[in-house]
Amino acid sequence: MGKVMFAIAAAIALSGCASSPVQSVPTDVENGPGHVAAELKRLEPLVAKGDAEAEYRLGHMYSHGEGVPKDAAKALVLYRASAAQGDADGENALGVSYYKGEGVPEDLDQAIAHYWQAAAQGNAKAEYNLGFNYLRGTGLPLDPTEAAKWFKLSAAQGYVLAEYQLGWMYDEGVGVERDNTLALKWYRAAAAQGDPDAENNLGLMYDDGRGVPRSVEQAMAWYRQAAQKGSVKAMNNLAIVYRFGDQGQPTDYGQAVFWYSKSAEQDNSKAENNLGVMYEEGLGVAKDMQRAVALYRSAAAQSYGEAQANLGRLYEYGIGVERDYAQAFRWYSAGAKQGVGSAENGLGAMYANGEGVAKNEVAAEKLFRSAAAHGSSGGLLNIAKAYFVGVNHPANPAAGYALAYVVADMKDAPSDAASVRDSMRKELNAEQLAKITGLIERMRQQDPLAVLDGEARN
Repeated sequence: MGKVMFAIAAAIALSGCASSPVQSVPTDVENGPGHVAAELKRLEPLVAKGDAEAEYRLGHMYSHGEGVPKDAAKALVLYRASAAQGDADGENALGVSYYKGEGVPEDLDQAIAHYWQAAAQGNAKAEYNLGFNYLRGTGLPLDPTEAAKWFKLSAAQGYVLAEYQLGWMYDEGVGVERDNTLALKWYRAAAAQGDPDAENNLGLMYDDGRGVPRSVEQAMAWYRQAAQKGSVKAMNNLAIVYRFGDQGQPTDYGQAVFWYSKSAEQDNSKAENNLGVMYEEGLGVAKDMQRAVALYRSAAAQSYGEAQANLGRLYEYGIGVERDYAQAFRWYSAGAKQGVGSAENGLGAMYANGEGVAKNEVAAEKLFRSAAAHGSSGGLLNIAKAYFVGVNHPANPAAGYALAYVVADMKDAPSDAASVRDSMRKELNAEQLAKITGLIERMRQQDPLAVLDGEARN
């Protein structure tokens, strides 16, 4: 059975779930050394008088090294003093110190206890932190529904991280019913406060047309806004639009390389993989296999499955590296364990051909089917070939050809799909050709493998 070169999918990045527990960050102190020095001068006499809010604020400055040397022990003393007077920000900050083990041994029970004390006073940051711990199951039972309850309380007070988090939960249907309208509402609220993760995810909703009319122009505007604030996911997403072009936005390989590079510089594995594709194919840059391999390696070392699949392909075919079936098998296997269709397809081809592993056509078909379920058109094409010639099944040339025909029309069809289809057609007789039209239409309208398997049973 022939091997299939597979398309390399660009990875769009959804900004994910909760940020780490947070302290209450003072927002009424302007940035700059002069302003920080003035705030320090203002706080010190108040702390000497035992002012709870000042104790918290000065503790925050020591915790973050703002105008003073960073000193977790001094911050802890000040947080304790503030919390002892019932200050909610001090209680929450003390909880964060225990959570992170800053100035004190890490103690999740103590962290949660202080969060509860602060949340009982309606402290939005403590409410967020309780939600975080319920969502992650750290120090509290894993309970996304309870997490959503606390995020709602925090978001109702306008706390930006909670607003973003609620948007994500409604977007993904975690702890709440999936609801695009509410996802948009909370992403917009967080974006209005400048949150780059919310801006990136708003871009994705416009990119996909979820809850809003699809608009690549709006998607790019949100991606750009987030990217300019340092969001590596937004940089990658913006690059993808430039790479492929869409809805009136022309392809611009130079801009794609620029934004992939900005994201990859910060070790974003998806961007490293996507930039590797640009160097491998010579798009917007001079073709450079050495650079492509290095980028794939870096992304694969971060366990990014698409990059692992790409390394497997390079080693299988000896592209930019010495052909090495053992290395190909290793990297395909790593990607396949993560459910990456292209890796499963490549691994299946190695089993089908007995390359680097004992030939096993049953294992090959199992991998091809899994690859197809994970979106690999190459997996479908290899199954078509198996049915056409009768591998693991009685030969059914008409059904195999019909599936190859459907695959060849796919947007991400393997490069050899059309030639495979055409060579199959030349071997069909009139009776087989008569069956094809109906089969092709059913495969287009239904699950093509279900139709194929139904034909095999008839």
